[in-house]
Amino acid sequence: MKKTLALTAFLLGAALAGPANNSLVIGTSQEPPNIYDPWNTNNLAITSEINGYMGAALIGLDDDGEPYADIATRVPSIANGDYKVVKNAAGDVVRNSVTYTIRKDAKWSDGTAIKVADFQFWHRLVNDDRVPVPDRDPWSRAKIAVNDADTFTITYDPPYLFADQTSPGMAPSHIMSAAWTAFDTKTKNEKDAKVVNEEWKKFISSYTTARSLPKVVAGPFKPTAWRSGNSLTMTRNANYWLQPKNPENYVQNITYRFIPNTNTLKVNILSGQLDAVSAVGLTFDQGVDLTRTERGKYKTYFVPGAVWEHIDINTRGQKAKDLDLDDPRMRQALLYAIDRDALTKALFQGRQAVSNSWVNPISKLYKKDVNDYNYNQARAKQLFAALGWTAGSDGILQKGGKKLSLNFGTTAGNTVRERVQQILQAQWKQVGVQVNIQNYPSSVFFGPDFLSKGQEGKWDLAMYAWTGNPIFEEGNLFKGEGIPTAANGYAGQNNAGWNNAEFNRLHKQAQVEFNLSERIKLFDRMQTVWNTEVPSLPLYYRVNVYTKVPGLVNYTFSAYTLYPSWNSAKIGWASKGAVEEYKQK
Repeated sequence: MKKTLALTAFLLGAALAGPANNSLVIGTSQEPPNIYDPWNTNNLAITSEINGYMGAALIGLDDDGEPYADIATRVPSIANGDYKVVKNAAGDVVRNSVTYTIRKDAKWSDGTAIKVADFQFWHRLVNDDRVPVPDRDPWSRAKIAVNDADTFTITYDPPYLFADQTSPGMAPSHIMSAAWTAFDTKTKNEKDAKVVNEEWKKFISSYTTARSLPKVVAGPFKPTAWRSGNSLTMTRNANYWLQPKNPENYVQNITYRFIPNTNTLKVNILSGQLDAVSAVGLTFDQGVDLTRTERGKYKTYFVPGAVWEHIDINTRGQKAKDLDLDDPRMRQALLYAIDRDALTKALFQGRQAVSNSWVNPISKLYKKDVNDYNYNQARAKQLFAALGWTAGSDGILQKGGKKLSLNFGTTAGNTVRERVQQILQAQWKQVGVQVNIQNYPSSVFFGPDFLSKGQEGKWDLAMYAWTGNPIFEEGNLFKGEGIPTAANGYAGQNNAGWNNAEFNRLHKQAQVEFNLSERIKLFDRMQTVWNTEVPSLPLYYRVNVYTKVPGLVNYTFSAYTLYPSWNSAKIGWASKGAVEEYKQK
C-alpha cells in the first residue's frame, strides 16, 4: 500500500514537464546530502552533477575532452606564456606554474566580483587538516602568488602533471570567511577529532543544505527551493557571464525530482512526467526495456562512461582481522568465487565489460594483461582452507569459533545493484561464505558516518561506483595517504583502507613522471600489485543510460564531462529558439 501511495504522489505531485514554460524536469535515483560545497567533502556522483549547474571553474572540459576558458580569460599554454615548466640539468621537470587572469565580468550570483581572494580562501581551507576533503593533492604542493586583484600564479613544487588542464577551486570569501574564522577560533586547539568533525558539519551545512541553501553560486543556475526527499529547483543566474545569444530562449528553471526506486523512475518516464533523466538514474536493463517503448515520446541513450562498479573490502579494524579481510588470500578467494562474466551476460547482455583494474580502458595507462580471476570455486576453496577456514555442519566456513559472515551493503532502491547482490550472495554461499545484505539510502551510504568509518567495523563489503575523467588518472583512489582517519579529518577516498608500500612508492614516482612511456611502466606495475592484492573486487565498467524527450538540445555528456550539467547554460528547447550545438555521441 505504501508503494502505491508513494507512486501516486510522484505522478500527481510532479512539476509539469515539457517546454511550455521553458523549464526542465529531470529525474534521478539519488538525492545529495548537500550541494555546492566548495571543498566537495561529499563526493557523491549526483552531488557533482547538480553542482555542475551551479558551479564555474577557471578552466572546463567539453564533451571531446578539450579545455575551454570559463572564469579565466584564456586557456593557459606554453605558447601564450601562462603555463611554465622548469627543468633541471637532466631534463626532468622539477616544478611548473600556471597564471590565470579572471574575466572582468565574472561575478557571484549576488553580483559581487569574483576575485583572487576567493581562490586563496578555498586553497587555505583545502589544505587544513580539519576539512575532510576527498584528497588534498595536488593542492598541498601548490602555492598561490597574487599578481593583482584579477591575476594570480599557482606554482606546483613538486610539479603537477595536469597543471595546465585543471584549476584550483574557489569559495565566496565575502560570504563564508567570517563563519570560518569563528570555526577556526573554536576548534584550533581541539584535540578530539570527532568534535572538530561535528563543528565542520555545522559550518558547511549552514551553506549547502535544504534548510540553508547556498547563499551565492557562480554557475549558470542558482538554487531556489529544495524539498528534502522530493525535489530541488534551480533558476537561471542572470549574473553568469557565458550566456548564449538570447538567453531567454534557453531553459529558465530546472527541477530535479528525487525518485530513489529506479522502477518508479522508469514509470515516470513512461508516463511523461520527466523531460530527461540524470546520469545517476536508470539501470542498464531498464534502458534496454525503455528502447522498446520509445515511440517518439523519448529517446534512450547508452553513453560509454568512466564509471567503475566495484566492491570495496574493509581491511581495517579488529573485525576485518578476525575475518581475514586484511589478508590478500581472502580477497582473492572472494573474487574467484563469483562469476562476473555470467553476471554481465545475464544483466547487461555482455555490453558492460568485466574489469580487473581500477583504471578505465579509455585511459592510456590501462594495463590489459593482469590476472582475470576467472570463476574458479575450487581455487577459492583452496585459499579459504589455506587460511584455516573449514566448513561447519551448516556448510558455512568457520574458524576459531566464528563464522565467515560478511555484511554486504549498497545504495537502497537500485534494482540492478540489488540483483547483483542476490547473485553474488548465492555464489558465495556455494563456497561457504554467509553474506548478509544491508542496504542504505544513498545519503547514509555516502554520508560522513559510513564508508569512511571502516576502522569502526561498520561494513565488510560495500558496492558502489567511482566516476573519474580518464585524462586525469593519478592512481589516488588506493594510495595509503588517502585512507580516511580521525587524524586527517576523514579525508581521502581509500575507503577499503588498503596500504601497500610498493604501490605507494610507485604512486609517488608516477605523480611527477612527465614522460608518458615511463609513466605507463609505473602504472603497469601499480596495476599488477593492485590486482594481486585486490583491495576491492572489480566488477565492470558501466555504460551510463539516460533518456530525454525530443526537442531538448545540448543535454549531453561523455566520459570526459561525466554529467549533462557541464554545458547547462545552453540547455534548452528547440521550440523556444534554443540552438543545438552539441549532439549526444
